[in-house]
Order: sequence, then C-alpha cells, then structure tokens
Amino acid sequence: MSNIDFLLSRFSSGALKEPAPSDQQLHQILSVAMRAPDHGKLRPWRFIVIPRENRAAWLQSVEQSMQKPEYDYPASYLPKVQHNFSCAPMVIALGMRQITQKTSVSVDEQLMASSAAVMNILNAVHALGFGAKWVTGPIANKDIVEGLGFQEPYRMLGFLFIGSLCESEEAPPRVSVDDYVAIWNGKPVQFKVDI
Repeated sequence: MSNIDFLLSRFSSGALKEPAPSDQQLHQILSVAMRAPDHGKLRPWRFIVIPRENRAAWLQSVEQSMQKPEYDYPASYLPKVQHNFSCAPMVIALGMRQITQKTSVSVDEQLMASSAAVMNILNAVHALGFGAKWVTGPIANKDIVEGLGFQEPYRMLGFLFIGSLCESEEAPPRVSVDDYVAIWNGKPVQFKVDI
C-alpha cells in the first residue's frame, strides 16, 4: 500500500476492543503529536492519559457531574458517555494551554496547532494498526474540566478513544474531493457542496 493509500484508509471508529497500544506504542504515538506544525514553537497541546485502572473512579465522577441540574443533559446522553468511557481500551483527554504572554501567536493559531497534533495522533494510531475516535461536545462541563486540571489558562479539546478495530468495522465511502475544492479565477468561488 502506498503512503497516500494508507492515509486514505484511515477513518474514525468507536467500535473498539482490546488490545490498546502498549506503553511503548503510546510513547511513539504521542511523539508523533510533537511534530505538528507549530508557529512560535509554543507546543500548546496537552494530553492526559486516563489509565484503565483509574477509569471506574473517573467515570463515577463524570456521572455525578452530569447528573447535576445545572448541566441539564438529555437522558439519552449519559448511557453514550458511560459506554465510551467504560468500553474504550484507552482514553486520552485532549487540551491546550492558551499562551498569551510574550507571544504574537494568536490563540486561534494555537488551537489549530493543537488540533494538528491530535490529527497526528490519529494518523499514528492508524499507522500502528489501531483505531480511534475523537469526541468533543457537551461532556466537557466545568466540573469535568476542573477535575482533569484543564481550567484556565487551559482549554478542553475533547477525548480520544483508542483501541483495536472490531473485525466488522469497515471504512465509510470516500466523499468527492471536487465538491469541496474550487479554482479561483479572479472572482469569488462557489463550492459544489454548498450550492
């Protein structure tokens, strides 16, 4: 398989089983994250591994937080969260440190660098033969963020669930590149997908 075909074969999946990457493989995966494009060499990304042996306590704190009335989660959301955190062989919390002192690099650029680091993780996971899913959204409430240590100046970017792909999982069909690309000819462009 060519390098391009390999990259084209990556897809996100939550249908994961044991084994997870070993400690050595995890070190390799996170080392690849460090190669993300990074204006100013700020390295704003931060990663917290939630080990399997601490997962039950972590999940209990998440459940308690989500049941607080101020968060008003829909009833259908908690079982999804419980499934993701209890079934995924490996969980990594994703964050960034918002650096504003002594730099001209905007927080937006830092967010893009951190997102690129996460994409590098996804590609490294795939390169080692594992699967992964990046989840963001309303789970990152104030209690959860603070419980992880991601309060200001940090910012929560979601969670990665990593493991071995289930045999039945297949890559979804590829979308047409042409629908998302336009050639500028001196006038504002229109994209096929948006027409």
